[in-house]
Order: sequence, then structure tokens, then C-alpha cells
Amino acid sequence: QLAHEAGGSGGVYTQLIVAGTRRHARRRPRLNPPKPRLAVAAAMDKNPETNKYVGYHREEVGSESLVGTVKHFDCHAFLVHGDADAWPGEEFDAEGDAAKTLHDAIKTAAGEHKSGVHQFKPGTSAVGKVKLNLSETGARGAAGDRAGDVIMFPQMRRHRLGADAVNDPAEVADFVRRAVVSGDDAGEALSHRAHLFVCTHMKRDARCGVCGPALIESIRDELKRLDIADDAVAVRGCSHTGGHKYAGNLLLFVPEKGLAAKVEDAGETKGVWYGYVTATEIPAVLRRTVMRGEVIPRLWRGSMGMRPDEHEAAAAAEAKRIGEPWPPLKTPCDACNEEGGGGGEE
Repeated sequence: QLAHEAGGSGGVYTQLIVAGTRRHARRRPRLNPPKPRLAVAAAMDKNPETNKYVGYHREEVGSESLVGTVKHFDCHAFLVHGDADAWPGEEFDAEGDAAKTLHDAIKTAAGEHKSGVHQFKPGTSAVGKVKLNLSETGARGAAGDRAGDVIMFPQMRRHRLGADAVNDPAEVADFVRRAVVSGDDAGEALSHRAHLFVCTHMKRDARCGVCGPALIESIRDELKRLDIADDAVAVRGCSHTGGHKYAGNLLLFVPEKGLAAKVEDAGETKGVWYGYVTATEIPAVLRRTVMRGEVIPRLWRGSMGMRPDEHEAAAAAEAKRIGEPWPPLKTPCDACNEEGGGGGEE
């Protein structure tokens, strides 16, 4: 039985135990209440600046290393498919839905789906291992997107399957054979030079559902403040990327040398994953990563095409090159571990 005893302006929670033995009677009271469910916390407060349970300032932010937290894959595909608020928690499980149709077609071609990646064996896919996500339409979508589009990186191609065809298993299987297995570059080149995706998948995890939409607003506001052209950067909400606890999760597909470089000198498109992104980080992300092509080591989870065991050396080298400390400054959990204490509740 959990009882609340008022004390001053706050309150103390204590657990009353019906004791069958003296040992039970001597148990210490619980001084902290159980944490509310994340979904309930999100419903109470959608502002990530003030929601201390699932927002930017929750206890876990910065508590873990981000090194190597992205599984290896070579191609990232996004299906433009509705609003994040309507996506189920398991976005590829709904029978008859376009998301499941495409997911199943790629899985059949690959033979295995593991750790969020379609595991094509070497030589069986022109684009390599494939990760699939959903991309939002509507207010958190991008200009030019239509339901049923499949957007692929690093190919920087848009394939317009259409809302009807993407629900047809035969049509989708043919698309996978052409675009994924054979590498047919039909479709159209993407008009924007940089593409940013933020996880906004509320029904999968409230941390992304609260932080994600606010991050999209912050990014778009900062793009306007920096006078970066609307047709240069597309910003979209996307489905679960892996690593709810690292929210805000931000994926960037940008030229190797950034938008500041001339098109002919900018290099190939790279995919960079960031975690623990808050609104205060957005100016640096746009200035350094989008415009100059630099990665920010303290936020860097990994990159498309990079193996997790390669990431730490790459992050350390980049930190050294730009004169930033590596590893990042100690987090509260690191300090607890060194002192012999626990890391707190997960």
C-alpha cells in the first residue's frame, strides 16, 4: 500500500508494508514515488523544455556514451506514409498497410531482417544492407513529398510508387527487385541538397513523441534565422530509428563538405546520426554539419555505411582535429560508477 504524507510544501512517499516478520518490519521506506508511465507524462505536458520525464532535461540525457549506437547498413529508405500520430507502435506489423507491404517485400528479398536492418548478403543487393523508416506527410513533411513515395539515400532518389501501388504486393515486390536488388536508378533526383529527419514516433516512445515535433520547429525556425533557402534543406518527421533513450534523435543526409561548398565540390551524400539533441544544439548542428559537413563528436551516434566498431576511432580523430575533448566530459552515471555507486533506475 502506498500512502502520501504531506510535509511542508512538498510531500514524502512512504511504503506501508504489512509485515509478517520483524525483518519485513525493518525495511526502509521508499523515499521516491515510482516514475509515472512515459506516455502519461507526455500527455500531461507536450513541452520538452518543461517535461522532466520525457523532455530535453530528463535525467537520462547525456548519461550514456553514444559511441557505436548505430547498426551497420548501407542504404536508408523512407516511405512517405501519413502522420506520425496515426502510426502504430509497431509500424511494420499492421496487416494490409503499405508500411508492412514494403517491409515484407524487402525482407523477402534480403532473406533476413535483424536489428532493424534488412540483412542482404554481399552481392545480393546493389545498394547493400537496407534500413527502412516511415516519413511524415502534412505539417511535418517536406514540400514535394507525396504519399507512396520512397526516398533513398545515399542515392538521393525519389521513387513515386503512389498511394495505390504501394499497397499492391506485386507492384512493391517489382519495385524492390528493380531499385534495391538491381540498383535501377529510375525515379527522380531529390531537389533539396540536405535532408534532416527527426524521430516523432509518439506511439513507439513518448520521448521521441515529445522531443521530435519541437525539434522540427526549432530547426525550421533556425533555418529561417540563418536565411538558408527553403529549397536547400528538407526537414521531416520519421518513425522509430532505434534508441528511444537518445531522443531527440536526428538523422542528417548532407554533402560531404556541406552546403557551403559549391555543388561540384561538395562530395557525395553522407548519413550522420545524432542523439541527445535539444533545441540549444540546433544552431551548431546547422552551422557545422549542414553548412560545413563537420560532425559534432559529442552528439555523434554513428553514420550510414559505418560499422559500430569503427565509430569510436573516427569520433576521437574528429574531436582531435577540431580541438574538442574526447571522450566527452564525464556524465553523472560515469561519476557514480567510479565512486562505486549504481547508475540509478533504467
